[in-house]
Amino acid sequence: MIETQPTRPRHVGELDGLRGLLSLWVTVSHIVCWCGYADTKIPRPFDRVWREFVFAMPAVEAFIILSGFAISFQLHERRPSYRAFMTGRFFRIYPVYFACLLLGVVAVFCMPFLLETPSWRGTSYFETLRAISNQERSNLPAHLLAHLTLLFGLLPKAMLPDASATLLTPAWTITLEWQYYLVAPAIAWLVRSRSGLLGLALVAWFGLWFGGPWHNPLPAFLPAQLPLFLIGIGSYHLFAHQVSTRVDGSNSTLPSAILLALALVTPWHPTALAIWAIALGSVSARGTDLFARALQAVRGILGHPWLQRLGKVSYPLYLVHMPILMFCLFGLLKIWPTVAPIQATAVLTVISLPLILLAAILLHKLIEAPGMAIGKTIAKRARDDQKKTEVSTRE
Repeated sequence: MIETQPTRPRHVGELDGLRGLLSLWVTVSHIVCWCGYADTKIPRPFDRVWREFVFAMPAVEAFIILSGFAISFQLHERRPSYRAFMTGRFFRIYPVYFACLLLGVVAVFCMPFLLETPSWRGTSYFETLRAISNQERSNLPAHLLAHLTLLFGLLPKAMLPDASATLLTPAWTITLEWQYYLVAPAIAWLVRSRSGLLGLALVAWFGLWFGGPWHNPLPAFLPAQLPLFLIGIGSYHLFAHQVSTRVDGSNSTLPSAILLALALVTPWHPTALAIWAIALGSVSARGTDLFARALQAVRGILGHPWLQRLGKVSYPLYLVHMPILMFCLFGLLKIWPTVAPIQATAVLTVISLPLILLAAILLHKLIEAPGMAIGKTIAKRARDDQKKTEVSTRE
């Protein structure tokens, strides 16, 4: 009897559900911050949980790990040329990014009113935003030019202060992603050898210890975030090994258990590691033990149709929520300047969330999906041209 090779999945749907949840987390956290709750004191031991929820950094870190996994999946499973890969990535992210950037530029002119009108304007979150607002308004052409290149995360403080937080704050991860895309094929090749891994470790060491000048003010400098991308890249290779070897149920959850244990005992991004360990484990979990069954339950949640739909619009949701939220708060303060934080939170939750979701859906249908289709067409032509060149070279 001939044993057939296991079918390699062309898409990991559960991770779309994770994207949707993470985007929603970031959106809700910004509603809370804009309504004055960033400085709210919560009794221990829940104070850390509250701060991580409010500032949503674990969600962003999990996004970074997820990107390392997803790009590795694409590079190894589809094996595009560099030209085809970058073409697809550009049309995947830039059209929506450009549209949201324009909204962000408009929101720049709303900032002074937003920062001086609310009764909670003395919070530390608003103090930070004032410095960023002053910088973006005084150097708007420079910040806009830097954002149009998608390389503003490479600019140190001395060159353009606060570059990673101006105009469209969530886009600091997009410049980080773009930096990663530019070198992702090279990283995919380097991780296959000991010397390559050593070189990547040296780059990450430099970013962690000497990346301070590029913390501007958000950590959008690729070397500083390279370890998180490498977690995702390594996770892909573990996943591919599991698929190719058909591991049994007792071993299918082992990588997830190890990563979760690491998250529990280390201070290095523990929440993001735990999120990723559970999400990754849910994809391949089999067996009847308690841990496997818990991961299978997570898989059912991440695969729910609502979360799958949210995952499809997660990228425009992640980018567009900030300017839409600012416009809604601007309108609320114009109508009701004495609104209290709790009232503002209720109104923005009821009004801005549906508007943000609607804007995300429209951006997906009108810009993101057509852009992806154009990118696939151009990338296909690039692949066809490459094949023709290879054939003519052989002849």
